[in-house]
Amino acid sequence: MNPIRSSGINLRPIMAFMIMGMLFNSCKKDKFSVPLNVGTIRFAANAYTIENNTVDPLTIVLPLSLPLEEEATVLISVDGQSTIAADQYTITPAIPAGGLTLKLPKGATEVSFQVSSLNSFEGEKSLVLKLSAATGGLSVANTNAVSSITIKGNPIILPEIKTSESGLAFGNVVTTSISDSKSYVLTGVKLSTDVLISATANFQVSLDDQAFGSSLTIPFATLNAAPVTIYARFLANTGINQTVTGSILHSSGTVPDAIVSVSGIEYGVAAPGVLIKKEDLEYGTTAGALSTRSGGSWATFSAGGSSAVQYISAGLTYTGYAGSGIGGALVSENGNGSREDISWAFPAQTSGVIYTAQMINFASAPATADFFLSLGDGASGTTPAYFNRIYAKANGSQLSLGIGRNSATAVYSTTGLDYGKTYLVVHKYEFATGNSALYLIGSTIPVIEPPVPNATSVATGDPASLTRVVIRQNTNAPLKATVDGIRVATSWKEAIGL
Repeated sequence: MNPIRSSGINLRPIMAFMIMGMLFNSCKKDKFSVPLNVGTIRFAANAYTIENNTVDPLTIVLPLSLPLEEEATVLISVDGQSTIAADQYTITPAIPAGGLTLKLPKGATEVSFQVSSLNSFEGEKSLVLKLSAATGGLSVANTNAVSSITIKGNPIILPEIKTSESGLAFGNVVTTSISDSKSYVLTGVKLSTDVLISATANFQVSLDDQAFGSSLTIPFATLNAAPVTIYARFLANTGINQTVTGSILHSSGTVPDAIVSVSGIEYGVAAPGVLIKKEDLEYGTTAGALSTRSGGSWATFSAGGSSAVQYISAGLTYTGYAGSGIGGALVSENGNGSREDISWAFPAQTSGVIYTAQMINFASAPATADFFLSLGDGASGTTPAYFNRIYAKANGSQLSLGIGRNSATAVYSTTGLDYGKTYLVVHKYEFATGNSALYLIGSTIPVIEPPVPNATSVATGDPASLTRVVIRQNTNAPLKATVDGIRVATSWKEAIGL
């Protein structure tokens, strides 16, 4: 029996139709089939940072939205917006000029590569990467298709000229002479132009402390390689007693200049002067009251005749001083009770500078300071206002001298004086500034006025004129001083008598 016909139905035509339909569907699927899983690729982040001196590489991950159904490729390129140079970083695998093609196997869910900084530059630079294309059913996502990597390099170092000193002070220098040199260290950083060193007038520079001039040139390569020592000095040649200021300029192209301020004090220019009056106390060999022995040259103005200022026939000596060893001397002594004060007149001075020099030898000094010598104003025989007051006080086994311009607190010298030794004491008053200065000389007499006094008083209250030297005997005992060789002049040279 034929099975196809057993049911009484002819099945051949039906089976033939079904087979043909199956063949048709099979052919249609082969011709028009597409992958079912079409995914996208992107950068995991659109921005990254590599810090300075980072050793470990940065891993850049590109995730896929779906696992790959088949092999695919992705093209990664360096965007032209990147500011970093090709020799300042590395990528593994490297990205050639035409871009890097990465192959992704079937089933892949991500791909990655690494970026490292070579730390060979200054400042901050960027590496911009982009997904240029994808194949194998993979497409580039709409987001994070571009990623920027900020790569931080070394701190930016700008070209610079540096000096170890901002200023040099050469101190007091006698006119027409040259100061000792001072030095500083000059350093160059990333210079590209030679350094010109220029000193202003009255100052000079040198590289070897031997040959000095107003300018120097140092090759920039020399200065970039190692610091250089610069020597400088002051030329006191202005012919004026003054403080001279200037600068040493260091310049190199467009690099900011470096400046060292310099200063020096020129002193010792002998200003013209005159001897106003001198008192060598030449009143014979008989001792007694000075007002009497001087024939009225010394006039009393307070307590005349009471414990009078005494004249002695033996004068004081001081090597090199014009008033040394001539005539006698006066003795002033403080003590209890009323005591005579006395003055010696000179032509009135109303302007300029007055120097008063005298030799003084102290037998004793009080614990409580008091002044015993000064300048005064007004007519002889009247009580004056006291200016340039010279104070004495005990200081251990020695004594100290100070100066007070008027009634202000005295300013004392730090130099201790010995009892029984003769000193040359010079005090100065300037009408223009109102300043009083005290100079104490215990050895060789300076030919020119010392630049720095032993003490200075700057109190207010100026005299209209100065007319006399005053010896004042007060009650603060025991103060006993012998004074000789008084000279009043308008310059140091004339006061000393050189």
